[in-house]
Amino acid sequence: MKRYVDQLAALGQSGRLEIFRLLVRAGSRGSCVDDIKRSVRMPGSTLSHHLDTLARCGLLRPERSGRFVYYAVHWPEAARLIRFLTEDCCCKMSGRPGARPAAGEGRRRRRARPARRGGARTDESDTSPPRAARR
Repeated sequence: MKRYVDQLAALGQSGRLEIFRLLVRAGSRGSCVDDIKRSVRMPGSTLSHHLDTLARCGLLRPERSGRFVYYAVHWPEAARLIRFLTEDCCCKMSGRPGARPAAGEGRRRRRARPARRGGARTDESDTSPPRAARR
């Protein structure tokens, strides 16, 4: 559970979320730090801190290639986080994630309308306007 909390905390900062989304779009190869810096427009020290935070929580994987460092999304870890967030989705509706409710389940009940002034009509199923407004 702590791992998921750390990952969500890392993504809870706008700069890190922007970097993560950029790297998601970059695909499995990822991007070099210089390219990331040009795209997100933040000081190098801030970028370095954000990349380190995302790597420490397991969402990014750094890889050195010569004198360049590439960062890419660590897809198995990102998939685990998504699975954790969605595993209980809608389970009370039918027992399966993402399933639709069975007929009659999960419907909202209508609240009873307050009685109208004058008390002339009490039939809740009649939705037509009062006679004076019908014309």
